[in-house]
Amino acid sequence: MVFIRAQVGPPNCGESEKMFTVQYFDEQGNMTIRGGGSRAWRCNNPGNLHASPYSTSRDRRAIGKAGDDKDEYAVYPDYETGHEALVVMLKGSKYSPKTLREAMIYYDKSNPNYINIIVSKTGFDPERKVKSLNDKEFEKFWRAIEETEKWEEGKEDFIPKYYISCVRMKRGVICEYCIQQNGKDVWLSKQEAIALAQQWRIHAILVHCANGTMYLRPEYHGKRFREMVC
Repeated sequence: MVFIRAQVGPPNCGESEKMFTVQYFDEQGNMTIRGGGSRAWRCNNPGNLHASPYSTSRDRRAIGKAGDDKDEYAVYPDYETGHEALVVMLKGSKYSPKTLREAMIYYDKSNPNYINIIVSKTGFDPERKVKSLNDKEFEKFWRAIEETEKWEEGKEDFIPKYYISCVRMKRGVICEYCIQQNGKDVWLSKQEAIALAQQWRIHAILVHCANGTMYLRPEYHGKRFREMVC
């Protein structure tokens, strides 16, 4: 499954704001919600990179941002893309000239003990420069960071985006919409269908009329809804 867009979702019932969920959307509009686990896993961001011009740039291929009121993080389509963002950053001009100590202070200013954690995992001299690490040592370095940031899987919930198969008409006005849900026809009131469309859960275009009313019409190039008269 290829995710093309992501956004923050509310935390699961009873959890703190720091346990925000992340909503991923594929090309068909289906949604996968990641909850629980670690923040790195929820965001496909093994380095827990904060949202920034770098981490959310076109080159880094981020698909969104997610976080709480205090911090916001880049969200990537998969682990590999998030991992690449971390590695490219560590090899870049901001980190490579620094000593490991300086780099880790810059990496996480809120945790002065970060370098001690990395040294305990790698055995490296904290005064060595990042650019002095050979390929094998550099891999040990980024693995220590990802291990520190934690990658713990939580729970994924898949929510399909529904198609409208037909509508019920009353006096020339649509009163109900029929969608396919778990292989069954489910009839929704106009208000229920509009509410789902506002959440991007139905393949339809939400039309706002000048008088304040709303209705759904097929997507561009989509088939006309089949009509049934009440």
